[in-house]
Amino acid sequence: MSRAAVTACALAAVVVAGAAGCSSDEAKREFSVPKELCGVSVPTEPLSRLLPATGKRLDVKEGASPACEVTVDGKTVLSVERQRVDAGRSAWNIASYDRRIGHAKTADDETVAYVGRAAVSVVKCRTKGDEDKAVSTYLRTLEPGREDESAMKDLISGYTDAFEKQQPCTQVT
Repeated sequence: MSRAAVTACALAAVVVAGAAGCSSDEAKREFSVPKELCGVSVPTEPLSRLLPATGKRLDVKEGASPACEVTVDGKTVLSVERQRVDAGRSAWNIASYDRRIGHAKTADDETVAYVGRAAVSVVKCRTKGDEDKAVSTYLRTLEPGREDESAMKDLISGYTDAFEKQQPCTQVT
């Protein structure tokens, strides 16, 4: 190999190494993943996989209704909505017909239905006089939130388990 070719190869190696060194300038996630949404404990690992990979500030805003939104740097990336429904409705039924979530999979004895960007769960009421009612929770990610079917299933399942231990029907009118 000629001296010019060796010099060119060495220069190319320096350029490639320099470009690789620039990766430290990439944006990072500077926010902490919340441990609860709308007053309900959630598993943080699946939630983390659905939140944006980068960002500085995360806020959880609870609305006047039984809902809340997660924002990262001012953009809504995840929302949680709850509503009362008839106890006979399944999560798949609500996902398919009310929320227009196509091709939803079910889990947890069909109390949850999910896809990569959205999920629905149903928790039956246990309070006297409300036995014919249930509470449906609807989770969805919005850009730049991420799509991850496994994470969404784990998040809605964990959220539903924790929510069911509370008095869910007293929280939603």
